[in-house]
Amino acid sequence: MGYLDSLHRDVFETHLKPLRDYAAENDVPIISTEGARFLRQLIDLVGARRILELGTAIGYSALLMRDMPSVSHITTIERDEHMVSVAREYFTRLDTNQTITLIEGDALEVPMPSDEVFDMIFIDAAKAQNIKLFEKFEPYLVPGGVIVTDNALFHGLHEASIKNRNLKQLVRKIDAFNHYALNRDDFHSVCHPIGDGMIVSKKIG
Repeated sequence: MGYLDSLHRDVFETHLKPLRDYAAENDVPIISTEGARFLRQLIDLVGARRILELGTAIGYSALLMRDMPSVSHITTIERDEHMVSVAREYFTRLDTNQTITLIEGDALEVPMPSDEVFDMIFIDAAKAQNIKLFEKFEPYLVPGGVIVTDNALFHGLHEASIKNRNLKQLVRKIDAFNHYALNRDDFHSVCHPIGDGMIVSKKIG
């Protein structure tokens, strides 16, 4: 990655360095640099204006996406009270145009207006709930819109190599979602080995 890093001029790395430092110091998982580049280019290619993010954490990805020229608004949902508090602090400081709306709560329980629509949905929440999250929110995606699901490869772990029962069950659920996403006839999905694995699902229509 050294050569690729030398080729890219990642302005966001400077702008959002305080968040990356906080994540590193507090062991908060955030999207990798190569994943960030990929996500930002997808937004550019899709021309996404309205984005829904499931799993705010400290707000890094939301701020990363907000900076793209096409983006007019981001709705992001987070259930962890501490993460919500940290994200709000960074949004107050950096989202001066108030492009981002943060909703506190469980994404599977948060009610959505029936007329709400999004050009892109970024799923980076509880990995064991990916199928339920996909099914709940895909009706709010415009035809031709995309759903990006992060952590599809989950650190390269495979069920056969895991001894911990809970971790084995989680990997099994991630695998089930991967097969689910790539076999839906109403979406064209591809799993990309970028960062920790990202599935891009384009809604056919």
